[in-house]
Amino acid sequence: MSGRLRDAVYALRKARLGLERRRLDYGEETEERAERLARVLPATAEELRAYEREYESLEWFHDSYADRVAEIHDAGVATDTTHWRDGVTLYVVCRALEVETAVETGVLYGSFDAHVLAAMEENGGGTLHSVDLPDGPPGPFEYGHLIPDRCRDRWELHRGDAREVLPTLLERVGSVDLFLHDSDHRLPHMRFEYETALSHLAAGGVLASHDVRLSRLFDRFTCTNDLRACVVCDTGIARIPSSGRTE
Repeated sequence: MSGRLRDAVYALRKARLGLERRRLDYGEETEERAERLARVLPATAEELRAYEREYESLEWFHDSYADRVAEIHDAGVATDTTHWRDGVTLYVVCRALEVETAVETGVLYGSFDAHVLAAMEENGGGTLHSVDLPDGPPGPFEYGHLIPDRCRDRWELHRGDAREVLPTLLERVGSVDLFLHDSDHRLPHMRFEYETALSHLAAGGVLASHDVRLSRLFDRFTCTNDLRACVVCDTGIARIPSSGRTE
């Protein structure tokens, strides 16, 4: 498939997803988050709901995050960059698994980064390695603008194309507890990131991906690799068996 045709197909999928989101009940999916994650993670629904309540009470996080979201919106460069529903999902996952090492692709303003790092702060340890292109996000902001100062020292930004940066980075950091895809959602790139990350995930680690409803790739990939998985709102969560990776 040519690059131009691939871009056209991707644009069509985005438009279709926009229509589907009008029909989806995100409120219901949010209410079911703990139950869905409990089918994947080594935690009960009640334990996961406790992490949801903990997130709601993090004043140090919300005070900083809300102010920085307002700055982005006031600048008129983005109105949909907060991904708070999906951010909570990642916070809960990172708390439940006590994630120590995470790698993410696609930073922009750093909504997901902020939530992962907040969980690491509450865990008392951890490092998030993030990959994005050299230029930076739109507007007068740097990558990761939403990350509170309190947990910023746990964050390492790596600038460059993920196809060039990711393999070397994963080799360097070693075993990864969480890999999050949120960069180029066209199928060849998503497949590359999933396949590259899979062999570096620790036993019991999580492969997470945003905007999984753009295609069936996440479902097919997790099924092919015998990974237990669920989708909450726009984020897919799949876990490597704790006894080791299924061949």
